[in-house]
Amino acid sequence: LSHCYVKFCVASEGFKELFVAKGISPNKIVATGIPNFDNAQAYKKNDFPQKGYVLAATSCLRETFKYENRRKFIQKALKVADGRQLIFKLHPNEQHDRAIREIEQYAPGCEIYTKGNIQHMIANCSALITKYSSVLMVALGLDKPVYSDLPDSLLQKMRPIQNKGRSANNIAAVCRSYLVEEVPQYQYGI
Repeated sequence: LSHCYVKFCVASEGFKELFVAKGISPNKIVATGIPNFDNAQAYKKNDFPQKGYVLAATSCLRETFKYENRRKFIQKALKVADGRQLIFKLHPNEQHDRAIREIEQYAPGCEIYTKGNIQHMIANCSALITKYSSVLMVALGLDKPVYSDLPDSLLQKMRPIQNKGRSANNIAAVCRSYLVEEVPQYQYGI
């Protein structure tokens, strides 16, 4: 929201709408797609052995001194799974020993992964549960059902453009267009 840029490249038209609503000029935003999330189909080629489960991706909110009711998150995951296999993938930055104890207490018998490629796990799951993680962008790119703390109407707007990995080229084209034009100078306040 600094407005200290010529163009702002975003993942989708929905993201553009969100930033316009926050006060950014629509002329400054270009929906190019984002390299990390523009080729979700590629994650389907993987060697993760399981398929069709519900995946719960945890967060590291507590490690960054933010509130999270983990028991409520686990109970939500169980409700969404509704008897289907439920797998938990722990966030790399969270306290794994504590998280494992909590999951074993409230969802005994569920598989818990502390390592592994979460994009491959998302590609093989039937639904993703998370709070506010960027992993939901992969699930949205694969048209997976996503259960998060964000409203579904917002999630659908956030669905990243899927252009088979061309977002970096799209962003480069936006940048190239300014190499031949005079770019306005910005003054940064001190």
